[in-house]
Amino acid sequence: MGVRVAALVTIALLVVYHLMRAAAAACNGPVCEWYIPVSLLLPLLIVGGALVAGVRATTSARNDPAWRLILGACTAISVVGPIVGLMILRDSPDAFVVSSTILVLVAPAGALVYSFMRRPDAAVR
Repeated sequence: MGVRVAALVTIALLVVYHLMRAAAAACNGPVCEWYIPVSLLLPLLIVGGALVAGVRATTSARNDPAWRLILGACTAISVVGPIVGLMILRDSPDAFVVSSTILVLVAPAGALVYSFMRRPDAAVR
């Protein structure tokens, strides 16, 4: 799986999560029980996707130390940031969702930027 694919899949999962969250907010009654397992699984998949996208981009940048540092930092922010955010914002779920969305997007966004800006001779095939 390429850097762009991993980043775009992560972003797509994030969009699906927010669409499902909006659908669940509009839903009421026992028919909405389907959201509970999905609401637990999607955030884990999203953080995992951010990790994969960040690691793929970082390993692709093996010939460019500056990009490796930037992409490594982006990956760390995307994986550790939501966990720290949960500890800080545990009493504010809406603020946590917004801040975690932004933090998780750092790695896929960095991976996409790198994939379009990298030098052709630095590309890993």
